[in-house]
Amino acid sequence: MRDFFYELHHYEDPSFPIIFHFNELTQQFNEIFYHWHINIELLYFISGEAEVSSNSTTYRAGPGDIIIINSNHLHNIKTISDNCSYYCLILDYRFCMELDFDVTSSVFCEKTRDPEMVNIFNIIIREMTNKKDHYKKAVRALCVTMSILLYRNQVILEAGSSSKTDPKVEMIKSSIEYMNKNYRNNFNLDELAAEICVSKYHFCRTFKELTGKTVKEYILMLRCHNAQLLLQKNNISILECAERSGFNDASYFSRCYKKQFGYLPSQERKKL
Repeated sequence: MRDFFYELHHYEDPSFPIIFHFNELTQQFNEIFYHWHINIELLYFISGEAEVSSNSTTYRAGPGDIIIINSNHLHNIKTISDNCSYYCLILDYRFCMELDFDVTSSVFCEKTRDPEMVNIFNIIIREMTNKKDHYKKAVRALCVTMSILLYRNQVILEAGSSSKTDPKVEMIKSSIEYMNKNYRNNFNLDELAAEICVSKYHFCRTFKELTGKTVKEYILMLRCHNAQLLLQKNNISILECAERSGFNDASYFSRCYKKQFGYLPSQERKKL
């Protein structure tokens, strides 16, 4: 199962330190889990509506909106319509550093409809879709322009300015990392709170405040998504999928799975 906390980006072509892809969220797969990464990420929404949470703020995004995910900001994406679609552009921080743009220490406005940025995004989409000769060089050049537009029109706090780390966000990052490593095992809130050195009552309130979920809901979500990936492999039993995802009771697993995805675990196999 992939990690849902710190996301490490890999580039197949070192000369092209850019990740670009199309995402669609549906009622069956309606959320990108909370995670963070050092690279700056831009989301360009095409259809539907979504809520994007970044650190302690939630933004509503629809067609034409660009959401900017700042470096190391804890974030997730959840559709609030039947489905939504968007393009994702991730710029490697070292690529930006070469342009003398320190995105790791800068903070940008997190929602914009800047027509120049939208225009550049649409040209990138065409280049990446058509893949004509030298398209990678073209996209690199377009990303340089996108970086200039970010610093020209969207920057709130530039590198070198004083900024404070939000202790609540750092606490939630630590807890998510712990839960992602241990969700298959039985652990209680006292153990989790002790691990991150806070009272469990303060932790539970803060977790709900920042993520919109209770700790129990988040753990069940992790377990159900892991079970879904195992079920799709189709080479182990449903009971084993449940046990390997942290569920000790088959009936409880089925109820949780149906609540998460809208159908029973047995129906996952029928979709294959």
